[in-house]
Order: sequence, then C-alpha cells, then structure tokens
Amino acid sequence: MLDKLKRGLANGAVSIVAFVLTYLVCEFFFFRFMLPEMSYNIRPHLPDRADFFMQNSKSSYVPHDYIALLGDSYAAGVGDWLLAGGGLSDKPYHSANVIHDLTGRDVASFGRVNIGSAQAMVERVTRILDDDYCYLFPPIEVPKRFVVYFYEGNDIDDNQNLLIHDVKPHAGDLAAQIDTFLRERYARSSPWACHGHFGDMLFRMARYAIKYAGRPPPVIDLPGTINPVTVGGATRMAGEFQAPPLLATAAELDAGVLVYARSLAWLRGRFPDVPVTAVYVPAPPTVYRAAGDLHVKEVFAPDDPSGPTFRFGLTVPASAIYARSALTCEKIRAATVAAGADFVDARPAFRRAAAKDFVHGPRDWNHPNEAGYRVLGALVAERIDHRGPDTCDDRWE
Repeated sequence: MLDKLKRGLANGAVSIVAFVLTYLVCEFFFFRFMLPEMSYNIRPHLPDRADFFMQNSKSSYVPHDYIALLGDSYAAGVGDWLLAGGGLSDKPYHSANVIHDLTGRDVASFGRVNIGSAQAMVERVTRILDDDYCYLFPPIEVPKRFVVYFYEGNDIDDNQNLLIHDVKPHAGDLAAQIDTFLRERYARSSPWACHGHFGDMLFRMARYAIKYAGRPPPVIDLPGTINPVTVGGATRMAGEFQAPPLLATAAELDAGVLVYARSLAWLRGRFPDVPVTAVYVPAPPTVYRAAGDLHVKEVFAPDDPSGPTFRFGLTVPASAIYARSALTCEKIRAATVAAGADFVDARPAFRRAAAKDFVHGPRDWNHPNEAGYRVLGALVAERIDHRGPDTCDDRWE
C-alpha cells in the first residue's frame, strides 16, 4: 500500500513538472518568436503587455521614442472606422494611426473599453510598463510623452463607480484615501503576472470560440432617427447620444474630478521627466448644434439608494448639455494645470468639423467615425509639442 502511494505521488510530481515545463516552453516560444509574425487581428485575445506590441501605429514591433495614448474606448479606437473594416485592427482605424502618419512618430495606445481615469493612468500603465522583469517580451522603454484622453461622456461616471465599489470612502481626507488605493491596488505589479499571460490568452480564445461558435459577432446598429441636429446647413437626424454627467450633483462631479486629479498626480510622480498632455474630448451632443431637445442615454445616478443606475431616453434641452460640458471642462482643466500637465480642449475642433458633416455614427453614435478620429488625431499631432494649457473654449463659430 505504501509503495503504491509513493509511486502515485512520484508519478503525480513528474506529471506536474512536465506540465509546468511544457507551459513555460510554449509561452516563451509563442510570445518571443510567433507573436511578432502574427496578424494584428489576434489583439482581442492578448493580455495587456502583449497587446502593446501588436499595434499598427508604429514603425517596428518594439516602438521607440513613442507617444503613449491613455484613456478608454476613445484611446482604444472604438467606432465606425473600425466597424467599416469588419472590426479588424490590421488597417488604420483611430487617432493613433492619424498621429503616426502626420508626425512620423511611433504611437502606442494603452486604451481599453469601459475604464476610468484611475485604470487608464495607473493600472494600465503599471501593467504594461512595470512588468519589465518578464522575459517573455522585449524591454519597453518609457514613452516620450503621455497623451491622456479625458472623455466627458462617461469618465466622471466611471470615476464615481470606482469610488463607490472599490475605494469605498469613509470619513476623512478623500484625496488621501484615493492615493492609498492607487498605491496599494493599481500601482502594484506582481511577478507572477508574467506567467499568467499565456494562460490568459488561451482562456480568451476559448471563451470567444464558445461565445461566437457558428455565428458572427453582433453588429452595433443605432439608427439615426432620434436627435435633430444642424449639420451642413440642414437639419439631420442622429442616434441616441451619451451626454456629459448631467445628473451628477456638485459633490459627485467634484469627487469624479478628484479621482482624475489624483491619478494624474500619480502618473506625474511616477514619470517626472515625461511630459503629459491631457485632451478634453467632448461627448457627441456637445459638438452639434441641436435643432430641438436631445435624447441622451447612460446618465449615471450614483446617489440612487439601490446603487449605480443608468437612465435611457432622457430628454433634455441642449443648453443643459452645453452648460454641463463647460463646467466639467473648467474643472478638468484646473486639475490638469495643478498637476503641471498641458491641456487641450478638443471641443472647438470637433465643432468646426461637425458643422459640415457628422463626426460620429451612423452605426455607433457614441464614438467618432473616421472623420472624427481624423479630427482628434490631427489636433493631437498639431499640439503634441506645444507647452502650456489651453483655455476651455466654449464658443461656437
């Protein structure tokens, strides 16, 4: 009986060792030798650090002297330009490509869908840049400049969500509590993360295969029959828009801005020699001249006793949207200047373009189309080496 137990334990140990060695060999071979030769379309299945290398807005596999884009889906390039290419990322599809083409400089996006300021400026940066002990990938140099996209459509909401569910503030200094959370949670890298990349990729591929087995991925299709706006001198219809944080109270707006401010302070402290440019990106209804009341969606109500909620089909006057955009811009600008970063207001550029034609939609009305991303990319390319903050320009031409 004892001999059988010993043989069983010995066989089990051999199996475990063999599995571990096989896994280590496979991950090293895949990420070091196969990944540089693979299509960009594998990106949805890759972990963060691997995805960094598989972008088509740079001159080589490993970017040099590059610009790092930080933010949510706007920094990731979601929208009709990507949809027009079948959702494939091997063609130009967002502002990173425009900046790269106009400046000739490498651009790498750290962006990801549905994240707020803390995830964009602390968690994602730590996962990608502070994993330098991982032998699976080439070393990544520090960028020459960070460009932070602050999107007024949902970044305040995402920051409020972080406070409610993760920071869980108590009585006392809220800024100190946010700093502690960022330092102990988002700014920590684990040496074990290196060996989770290969397994994470296999899990994502398996999940995708099961979810979409036998059927194509769903297509976003938001009909433009809801909102009347003046474009090209005529009244035209757009889809339901995502608005600035209309329902946030003054205290909630300030708390959301504080998450942005403390995240930016962490980024400036972690990389003191790398200049930062924050770009204030407007929500879609902010850039169009409304021809009537507007229907907006996904307006966050964090003070609801049942928890965070979203309001769909809310009808509001355009003046309320413009006023809340102006207020939010001033607060984000003040926080940016206080951190010693440069500030660019993208609203005038978007408004000039939107006066002539749609810069969002017609399938995804909450993200720029090709024209919109070209506006954003050209603005960043023009201002990338400009030092000093813009003012918040709320005027209409």
